[in-house]
Amino acid sequence: MGYNIFMMISLIALLVVLVSMYFLHSARKQVREELLAKENEQLRQTLKDQQESLEEERKRIGHDLHDDLAQLLAGTRLALENLRLEPTLSGRNKSLLLRIDHDLNDLLNRVQNIIWNLAPESLREKGLSYVLWKMCDHLKELRSFHIEFFETGNVTRMPDEVEVTLFRIVQEIVNNAMRHSLAWNINMKMRWSDTSLRIEVKDDGIGKDRAIGERRATARGRGLPGMKRRAELIGATVVTEPIEKGTLFVVTYPYKVTIPLLNA
Repeated sequence: MGYNIFMMISLIALLVVLVSMYFLHSARKQVREELLAKENEQLRQTLKDQQESLEEERKRIGHDLHDDLAQLLAGTRLALENLRLEPTLSGRNKSLLLRIDHDLNDLLNRVQNIIWNLAPESLREKGLSYVLWKMCDHLKELRSFHIEFFETGNVTRMPDEVEVTLFRIVQEIVNNAMRHSLAWNINMKMRWSDTSLRIEVKDDGIGKDRAIGERRATARGRGLPGMKRRAELIGATVVTEPIEKGTLFVVTYPYKVTIPLLNA
């Protein structure tokens, strides 16, 4: 009888200890998760603040270029045009001035394209779809390769932060294709569905050169890892998919997202 009571008390005590350990472990786990969530939120806010500061700096530089360099080039072209009308100029000098004017016009177009890439004012007004189409249209005029823009589905406006981030990611993908992959053709497709936006950017460049370019960009803190980190801030993803020739980037943004914890 006494032995049974002793065993029962021992079992009850063991059960109390086990239950206490379980609740203590659960409490510690909850504290760790709360601390991790807090650290990730602080990291996300820091990255977000950095992105916003970078966008503001881009706008400032773009406005400075527009107000100073672009206006100076435009004024110089106007002065050359007036000089060409001088009746005392020889035909050779007029031809020389015409060539200088052509070069200045090309330089002005390039500067205006840089200004637009730094701060596309139409992004807030007309949205991501229009700005990506406009970017492709600009590049057609300035580059010696073929770029096409396709779009399917119903266009959906998204928060400014999302559209700016997606634009910068796609812009970097296209710039990397131009600089590192030796691509001749670039195709961009925007696929709007009821639940998500999928942006595909495909080029026919050389994978080896692209890989070298990506390693160089990564060493400077950019490249695919940087694009993925920026995408995580808004709950989007950036992946590469194998194709026979070149590279295919896929950027996906679900409209209703659960933003994951960032890797510390």
